[in-house]
Amino acid sequence: MRFIDARTLEDGCEIATDICILGAGAAGITLAAELDGSAQDVCLIESGGLGPDEKTQALCDLESLGYPIRENFMSRARYYGGSCNLWAGRSMKLMEIDFERREWVPHSGWPISYSELLPYHARAARVLSLPAFDRYDARIYTDGMTSDERRLFDSSDIHPTVSLWAKRPMRFGRVYRRRLQRSRNIRVYLHANATRINLNGSGRAAESVDVRGLNGRQLVVKARVIVLACGGLENARLLLVSRDAHPSGVGNDHGNVGRFYMDHPRAVFGEVRLRKGIRLPLLRGVPLRDGKAQFGIGLTEAVQRRDGLLNHYLTFEEKASQYAEKKYETTIRFMKVLLRKGYAGRRWDFRSGNLPAIPDFYYLLSPKELMPHLLYRWYVGAKRKLKPDMGAKSYVLVNFCEQPPDPQSRVYLSEDKDHLGMNKLVLDWRIGDEVKRSLARLHDLTRGWLEATEIGTIETPQAEVHYTDASHHMGTTRMSVSPRDGVVDCDCQVHGVANLFVAGSSVFPTAGHANPTAALVALAIRLADRLGQGVGRHNG
Repeated sequence: MRFIDARTLEDGCEIATDICILGAGAAGITLAAELDGSAQDVCLIESGGLGPDEKTQALCDLESLGYPIRENFMSRARYYGGSCNLWAGRSMKLMEIDFERREWVPHSGWPISYSELLPYHARAARVLSLPAFDRYDARIYTDGMTSDERRLFDSSDIHPTVSLWAKRPMRFGRVYRRRLQRSRNIRVYLHANATRINLNGSGRAAESVDVRGLNGRQLVVKARVIVLACGGLENARLLLVSRDAHPSGVGNDHGNVGRFYMDHPRAVFGEVRLRKGIRLPLLRGVPLRDGKAQFGIGLTEAVQRRDGLLNHYLTFEEKASQYAEKKYETTIRFMKVLLRKGYAGRRWDFRSGNLPAIPDFYYLLSPKELMPHLLYRWYVGAKRKLKPDMGAKSYVLVNFCEQPPDPQSRVYLSEDKDHLGMNKLVLDWRIGDEVKRSLARLHDLTRGWLEATEIGTIETPQAEVHYTDASHHMGTTRMSVSPRDGVVDCDCQVHGVANLFVAGSSVFPTAGHANPTAALVALAIRLADRLGQGVGRHNG
C-alpha cells in the first residue's frame, strides 16, 4: 500500500488490522516481508522516519550502572531499517551446543532444537544475501586450505569458526522499501512510537497498542495479533511499562522480563606470532564469488564439555602501527563529518576524549567490513602478489566471548522518563569470572597447539582484560517451556497472553558466540510461518 507519516493523522485516530508489528528493523521487516501477499492485513509501526533524527534517537537513552558500555556510541538506530542501517554485515550460525542444556552453564538451553531452527537459518542466509548456506561449514574449505591451516585445525581442542559477509551489508530499510510500498496488504506507519500494550479484561489477550508521535498526537492500533520487534532492550521496556492489567508488566508474573541480559563481550587482547613462511589466509579473511569469509579459532564441543568452558572464539587481525592508528584517526574524523546525518550526529561521537577506543574500532572494522566487495577482492589479490605472507608475522587477537545467562544481568525501569512520558531503562550488565576463565583457556589451548605444530605462539599480556560491548542485546524476553523460567514460549508467544509475540534476539535463552542477526532473522521467518498458519489468532 503506502508509507504513512503518523504525525499527519488525526489525534485519537483508531487503526484496525489483523497483525500489528512494532519495529521496522531486521526482525520486523523480515516478518512483514514474509507476510506480504498473504490474506492478513498487516501494519508495521516504526518509531522513526526514513532517516535518523536526533530527537527520536534520544528515546533510546538509558542509564548504565553495570559493566561499562561504549560511551557516545550509537548501538541502536531508531529509524526505518533499524540498527542494520549501521551493521558491518558479519553473519554467523548458532552451533548445536548453543541449544543444549549445559550443566556447567546455569540457565542454559533452548526449548527448541538446533535441527528445528536449521532450515530457517538456511532461509535467513538467502534473506541476508549471504554466500551459499553450506559456506558456514568449515569442511567446504578443506580443498583450498594451505598445509599450515590443515595442521592448525588437526586438533581435538580447537576448531575453525566461520563468519560470512554478503557482497554488501543487508540494509533492510533500503532493500525492502519498494516491496513494502507496493504491497497490497501491508501499511507502514512512520514516526509512530508504541508506548503501551493494552490487554483485555482477563489479561489473557492483547487488544491494542497505544501509539504517540513526538508532536503529541496519539492513536490506537487494534489488532488480532501483536508482535514486538523493537530490539533487545525496547521489547523488554514496552512489556514493563504496560502495567494496567499486571502491576509488574505484561508477561512478567515471575519477574523475568528484562533479566538474563546478554551481549558478546569483545576484547582486543593478546598477540599471535607466526613463524617465517606460515600461510593462514583463511584466518585473515578471503573473498568469495558471492561474498566474504573468515575463519576464527574456537573451542571444540569436546573441550567445552571436558573443561566446563564457554563458547568463545578469536580472530587474527592486522597489527596497527602508531602511524596507521594516527592515519585511521584522521579518517574517522573525516567520516564523522561525511556521515554525520547517517549516524545521527553526536550519538556516534568521535571526539578527542574517545580516541583511546580507536584501536578497538580499527581491529573490529577491518578491510573486509569497510571495503566494497570488488575492491576487497582486488585488495586481497594484490596483497598476495605484491607482499606474499612468507616472512614472520604478528597479529593482534580479537576475542569474541559468549556471556552466560545471568538473572542479575538485566534492564529495568528508571524513575526518569523520556519525551513521550515512558520510563527510561537502567542497564546493569554483568560479566562473570567464567568469561575470563574461558578466554584464558582458549588462549592456552591455542598457544599450546601453535607451538606443538611449530606454527607460532601467542603472547598474552599480564593485564586485566578490557571488554567492549558488541551492541548485541539478547535474552531480556527469553524463550522457555515454563513461564517460571522465561517470558515467551517455543512459538515466541508471551506466556499467558494468547496473541502477543516477540521477535528478535531478546528471545535468545543463550547466546553462543555467533552474531545474532542471522538467528533472529531465522526466528522471524519461523514466526511468520506460524502466524500464517493461524497461531495466536484471537477473536475477541
